[in-house]
Amino acid sequence: MVIGEILLVVCSVSYLVWWTTTYRPSGRTSPGGGYFLGGAVLGGVGGLALLAVGIALLLPRASWLALGATVVGGALVGALLLYLTSTVAHRPVTTELPLIVVWATMQLAAGVTLRTAEVLTAPAAVGWIVAVALATLVGLACYLVFYRLDPIPAYRVGMVPLAVDGVVAAILAVMLVSTSS
Repeated sequence: MVIGEILLVVCSVSYLVWWTTTYRPSGRTSPGGGYFLGGAVLGGVGGLALLAVGIALLLPRASWLALGATVVGGALVGALLLYLTSTVAHRPVTTELPLIVVWATMQLAAGVTLRTAEVLTAPAAVGWIVAVALATLVGLACYLVFYRLDPIPAYRVGMVPLAVDGVVAAILAVMLVSTSS
C-alpha cells in the first residue's frame, strides 16, 4: 500500500506538471506535456491497483462489511454529487468529479481496511479519514467554482486539488511506513 500511495503522489505531481504546462492562460504550452499526462494516468492507475491489492491481502483480517459499506457509500455519494453538481450547481460534468470520488472512495476503503485489520490504531485511522475528507472537500470546492472564474484564477484553482491530493497521499504513505516500523 505504501508503493500505491507513492504512485498516487507521482500521479498528482505528473498531473500538476501537465496542468501547468498545458492550461496556461497565456495560451503558450511547453512541448512534452503528454508525457506528464501519461505519468499521471500510469501513476494513478498503478496506485489504485496497488491499494486494491493491499486491501485484498488484508481481507482475511479486515471487515468485509465495513469495506463493502465504504465502497457502496462511495458509489452512492458519487451518484448524488453527479446529480447535484450538474443540476443544482449547473456545473458541466467533467472527468474531475469521478476522479475525486474514486480517489476518495479508494483512500477511505484503504483506511477502513487498515483499521479493521488492526494495522492502524483508531487515532491513526481517524487522521487518515480526516485527511482524505479535507482533500475531497477541497477538490469538490475547486470543482464547483472552476468554470465561474476568469482564466488566471481558474488556472490556479485547477492546481489546488492536484497539490492537496499529492500531499495527502504522501502523508498516508508516511503513516503506513511509521505504523509498520
